Amino acid sequence: MGLASVLAILGGLGVFLFGLRVMSAGLQKLAGDRLRAVLSGMTRNRAAGVLSGFLITVAAQSSSATTVLIVSFANAGLLTLTESIGLVMGANIGTTVTAWMVSLLGFKVNITAFALPVIGVGFPMSFMKDARFRHLSEVLIGFGLLFLGLDFLKQGVPDLKSNPEALAWLASFADMGFGSVLLFVLVGTLLTIVVQSSSASTTITLTMAAKGWISYEIAAAMVLGENLGTTITATIAALAGNRNAKRVARSHTLFNVIGVLWMLPLFWVFLQLVDQLVPGDPTSGPLAMTTHLAAFHTAFNVTNTALLVWFVPQIERAVRWLVPQAAEEQEQTHLQFLETALLATPELADIEVRRALQLMTQECDRMFVEVRQVLGQPSAKLGKLIDDVKRGEDRTDHMEAEIVAFCGQMARSGMSDRAGRDLTVYLDLANDIERMGDHCLNLIRLAERRYDKGMVFGDEALRDMDEMTGYVGEFMPMAARSLGAGAPSFLAEARVLEGKINRLRDRARKRHAERMQAGTEDIRAGLIYLDMMTNLEKLGDYCFNVVRAADGLAED
Repeated sequence: MGLASVLAILGGLGVFLFGLRVMSAGLQKLAGDRLRAVLSGMTRNRAAGVLSGFLITVAAQSSSATTVLIVSFANAGLLTLTESIGLVMGANIGTTVTAWMVSLLGFKVNITAFALPVIGVGFPMSFMKDARFRHLSEVLIGFGLLFLGLDFLKQGVPDLKSNPEALAWLASFADMGFGSVLLFVLVGTLLTIVVQSSSASTTITLTMAAKGWISYEIAAAMVLGENLGTTITATIAALAGNRNAKRVARSHTLFNVIGVLWMLPLFWVFLQLVDQLVPGDPTSGPLAMTTHLAAFHTAFNVTNTALLVWFVPQIERAVRWLVPQAAEEQEQTHLQFLETALLATPELADIEVRRALQLMTQECDRMFVEVRQVLGQPSAKLGKLIDDVKRGEDRTDHMEAEIVAFCGQMARSGMSDRAGRDLTVYLDLANDIERMGDHCLNLIRLAERRYDKGMVFGDEALRDMDEMTGYVGEFMPMAARSLGAGAPSFLAEARVLEGKINRLRDRARKRHAERMQAGTEDIRAGLIYLDMMTNLEKLGDYCFNVVRAADGLAED
């Protein structure tokens, strides 16, 4: 095999991968809203998790995208380890669909006879105003390029019958019985790690088998290795993640390793079973060979999932042991999962942004709990609480910066019209929530000034302030809950609560003016009191903004 053949193979592989990427991006944009619906119901039970992982992988045409999604959600705390393991199992089944598509279409019909017309139909759609047609254009163009790349790959791989000397060296490695199986499991693993795509490595294997370069048994061994190699994507995604993300990546690896380990001693028996289920002799021609290999790929992953889905608790305990929690370990408080974001899957990544906003609101709620303690004990110097609130305000500033930066990356990566509208709302929400943290800090500084100056508020003023902090303390967690996935509408409750806060504000100002006229309140203390009440009322306003925006997002 000369240099020209090698370059032809690489060129065909490049067109195939580019087509797969374009088609995957188009599918994600076209089906983004439906993918959200799948995600919202994916945590009901293990079966739902497996089905969701399968559907997401089929829709996105990328198990890598799905596994990165799962890792980042676990890193965010959006998924538990148990839920993540079920999704990983489903993704392993979903990735076999590409092998069937390549096998049944790529080796059954004249690819170029329909690939170019499909691109011809898709290209004019890219100029249409309707975003759905533009996304469909990406799907069609990607689909056509994918099969053109496969055709180039097939042409680049020389027929072994006309070039018997091309792989003469391979014969010495293919006749070692079980040793050959182990060797080519390793070859499949390394191939997937190198090309960073199990779909591409499986396609290469199918092409080599169809051309007679490798036997049916050796190709099946490579398919097993490709199942191992695909775990490298989740492992890389988890490197910058927290402990939960690393555990999910480790569970993906453990799941596939266990599958290969039980398959190896049953390898020949399993191949015979597949041959009985799929009609025809796998050595009778390219179509029969690739069909049997696709069936082997699917049967292995389905059987492995059916066996191990009953042992999810044991797998979870194993990965907790493999990735233990150090005694001194502290979880990161910033939104680290956005750094490993799913920019390749923009229609799903907005779920992460919403979760980030919810975490940011929860941080403000935690801060306000401590603010209430400080306001309720005017004569006590609560240095630790005050310092903690100041650190919390710094955290919300960092969170806002990360969310804004991530949204900027998302906007540049391309998305549906709805996702674009949501992105604008998310940016506004990030600003409003950050202002909530600012007002918590303002209240702490005012409390410090009151303590340092020895100022005292009257009983009536304290009662109004206590009532106001009670309303805001009720509003904060409501705002955080409204941002949760599938949360009900809190808008009616929020309107009632905002009305109470506004009426209390007006009443407190009127009473303050009366006390000032009567000379029963110190002027400086009165100014601090008014500033405190204003900051509390502003917190209520921002909470209402969050609930109203969340309600609008739910109605889209």
